[in-house]
Amino acid sequence: MTRFLALTAAALLLGATAAQAETSSITSEQAMAALKAMQSYAKKDGSDPSLAVLDTDGNIVAMMAGNNSSPHNLGLARRKAFTANHFKMKSIEWRDRTIKPGTPEAMERNTPDAIPLGGGVPIVVGGQVVGAVGVSGTRGGQTGDTDAAQAAADAAAAAAAGKPVASIQ
Repeated sequence: MTRFLALTAAALLLGATAAQAETSSITSEQAMAALKAMQSYAKKDGSDPSLAVLDTDGNIVAMMAGNNSSPHNLGLARRKAFTANHFKMKSIEWRDRTIKPGTPEAMERNTPDAIPLGGGVPIVVGGQVVGAVGVSGTRGGQTGDTDAAQAAADAAAAAAAGKPVASIQ
């Protein structure tokens, strides 16, 4: 009986460790790497966008309103990050996938807080989505927002993998 309990406890501990690995998420340090990468992109772009970084569960890890951004940009950045995180793809790809009315995919547009706009990119580490970045307010519209979010997501992923992250130029 004691051996059975020991094996059961070991199995539960291993299961808990595996569950923790499956729910790894972005840290504030990684979110700061994303923020710095987005600011570097914005400096080259001549824009001052807003950014939101969400963790795996959709909780806000970091948000920043651009100094001269429009009031709605911060909310849009958060919703773009939510969309990328929830659907595990770039929000611009999800927008295009759900555009045809009457399809099962189009029904996904009824998801609260999802927004069919470019600018949301999942943060992928080791093949797993650990969060997402949303950007709103670049000069390039949805494509520019997506490019800035991709730079930010790449920087966060690099920081999570322990790789050096380029600093702001």
